[in-house]
Amino acid sequence: MDRGPLDRRRPRLFLAVALAVVVTVGTFGASHWQPGARDVDALGLLLALVGPVVLLTLPRRPVLAVLLAVGAVGTYLALGYAWGPALGGTVGVLVMVLLTGPAARARVVAWSGAVLMWGVVVGAAALRDDGTRVGGLLGGAAWTAVALLVATGVRERLARAAAWRAARADRERTAVATERLRIARELHDVLAHSLSAINVQAGVGLHLLDRDVDQARSALASIKATSRDALDEVRAVLGVVRGEDDGGDGTSEPRTPTWDLAALPRLAEPLRARGVAVRFDVDPDLLPPGAVPAHLAGVAYRVVQEALTNVGRHASRARTVVVRVAGGGDLLRVAVDDDGGPSGARGDAVGYGLRGMRERVEGAGGALDAGPGARGFSVAATIPLPADVSAPGPSDARPPRAPRGSDSSREDA
Repeated sequence: MDRGPLDRRRPRLFLAVALAVVVTVGTFGASHWQPGARDVDALGLLLALVGPVVLLTLPRRPVLAVLLAVGAVGTYLALGYAWGPALGGTVGVLVMVLLTGPAARARVVAWSGAVLMWGVVVGAAALRDDGTRVGGLLGGAAWTAVALLVATGVRERLARAAAWRAARADRERTAVATERLRIARELHDVLAHSLSAINVQAGVGLHLLDRDVDQARSALASIKATSRDALDEVRAVLGVVRGEDDGGDGTSEPRTPTWDLAALPRLAEPLRARGVAVRFDVDPDLLPPGAVPAHLAGVAYRVVQEALTNVGRHASRARTVVVRVAGGGDLLRVAVDDDGGPSGARGDAVGYGLRGMRERVEGAGGALDAGPGARGFSVAATIPLPADVSAPGPSDARPPRAPRGSDSSREDA
C-alpha cells in the first residue's frame, strides 16, 4: 500500500498543533501591524484555524479538506481580516494532502488545490479596498510552490529509504534461508553417509561375531572411526553456524581439509565392504590440487557421495558401480552408474538426497539428470568450469574427512 509520512496520526497532530499556534499568534500580530484591517474577532480566528483543524481531522478525504481550507481562507480575506499567517493554515493542508495517501493522487490534489487557493486569494484581494500589491500575491504563490516542492522531495526521500530498508530485509531473509538450506544439505550428507556406513558395519559385526572375532573387531573399529569422523564433520558445520573459523582450539586451521577429487575412492569403502565393485575413472588432469576450483570440486564430491550412498541404500542387487569424472572444454562431467536393476523407489522418490544433489549442481550453474539407466540407476551432472580452472574458489561447503566404512544413501526421503 502506498502510504505517506503523515498517514500516521502522531506526526499529523504535531504539525496541526504547531500550525495552529503559528496562525493564532501571527494573525493577532498581523492585525495589529496592518492599519485598516478588520480586528480579529471570534469569527476571524475560527476561519483562520479551519486549516489546522482540517489537517488533523480529514486526512482520508483530501478533496474535501482542500475545499474547506480554501473556502475558509477566501472568506477570511473577503471579510477584510489581516493578510499574513492565516494563509499558512491552507498551505499546511496542501502539504498534508501531499504527504498522505497514494503519491500520484496526492500530487494532483495538492497542486490543483494550490491553483484553486491562489485563484480564490486573488478574487478576495479584488474585493478589498486596501490596495493589495501584485508583488505580494506573486511572492505568496511562490512560497506556496516552494513548500509543496519541499514536501514532494521529503516524501520521495522517505519512500526511497523505505524501499532500501525493505530490499535489505529481503536480502537478509534470502541469505538466512540460503544458509539454512546449505546447512541442511551438509548435515544430510554427513549424517546419511556416516550412519549408513555404521549400519552396514554393525550388521557385518553382528553376523561375524560368533564365527570370526577378528573381522567383527575390525567392523567395530570401523564403526568407531566413522562415528568419530561424523562428529568432527557435524562440529565443523555447527562451527559455521556459530561463526567459528577455526577448529575451536584457538588456531586458524580449519577442522576439515580442502576439497580434493583424489579422495573420491575413499567414498567407495562402504560398498566394497559389502562386496560391490566400485570402479573410478577420473581424468588425471583434474586430480592435482587447484586443478578444479574448490567449490566445484565440492559439488562433484557431494554428487558422487550421494550417488554411492543411494546405491548402498536402494540397490541391494548392485554388484558393480562405475564413477566417471571428466573435464572437457568448459564443463566438468560427473556420472555414476550401477547395475542394481530397475527400482521404483529409487526412480520415483523425491526427497533430500536427489533434491540436495540437484540444488548443489544447479547452484553452480550446472544440470543434473538422475533416473533409470541401462542396467540400473544413473546419475549424471554437468558443471560449468571457469575460464581459468586453476584459480581456487571459495568452498560451497566444508568437505568431509575421509569417511571410513561409510555407506552412502541414494535417499530421497
